Amino acid sequence: MKRGWIWLAALLLIAAVLVLLPWRGPLVLGDGLFSWGGEVLEPARRAGLLDTLHRLEAGDLYQEIPEGEEEQAVSFLCDMEKAGVQVLLLTGRPEWGLDPQAAALKEEVDRAAALAKRSGGALEGLMVDVEPYLTQSWEEDEARVMEGYVSAMVAARQYANRQGLALLACIPYWYDNDHSEALARLIEEGCDGVAVMNYYRSGEASHIQAEADLARAAKKPVVCIFEFQPPGVHGLTEESTYYADGLAAARQSWEKVRRAVDYDGMVLGYHCYDPIRVLIERIE
Repeated sequence: MKRGWIWLAALLLIAAVLVLLPWRGPLVLGDGLFSWGGEVLEPARRAGLLDTLHRLEAGDLYQEIPEGEEEQAVSFLCDMEKAGVQVLLLTGRPEWGLDPQAAALKEEVDRAAALAKRSGGALEGLMVDVEPYLTQSWEEDEARVMEGYVSAMVAARQYANRQGLALLACIPYWYDNDHSEALARLIEEGCDGVAVMNYYRSGEASHIQAEADLARAAKKPVVCIFEFQPPGVHGLTEESTYYADGLAAARQSWEKVRRAVDYDGMVLGYHCYDPIRVLIERIE
């Protein structure tokens, strides 16, 4: 009788683990493209997006899906899956990082889970672009805000994984300067991969080395994001973006970064679709 109870307890434990950990990771990434707005969700715009992905040799897409566009998004996701493109929902607001319980983030995970279900699994997860340093609270107590942000990401990642979704963190390149412990916890516990906004052209390799080392230790992918929006947008300068020098210059820089960092799990991220499309048409 006692043995029967032991077997029952073991089965219940296995069932609990399966319920808690349905995420089938680890996540595998290739080069990817960031795309904001809902215009490319329209059927007439999808061919141009796929052409851009093909020219960039990018198989991953981080796509914003505005609220109210869910119906169109389902067919979009199915078309991307048929084309062999892995899609993650690009989302985030600065204030979402102020709630350690991650209520707003969890709502967005629920929205992603619904889209994934309706599209037959054509949505792999979320790319969470939450920038708490843009809030007034950061000016008042950045250490406290950073701690709360990481706690929110840990909670959101666990919630996403339970629904079979990956969750990636999009971060600036400078968290390791003053928040190295929080950064280490973020990469270890708060994401399934990290994307670094590496927008400082004279220090690209050094600015992603710490994140790559942490990702390597955690066996997670890291995305090195290069900026292509014009100078002046969001305060960008010539030092921040490849808009003037173009895709060829960016690829040369990427090869240098890739060799210097020497991590097979590091891939390139292009930010973002609209200016890159302009650059491609300029070449033609």
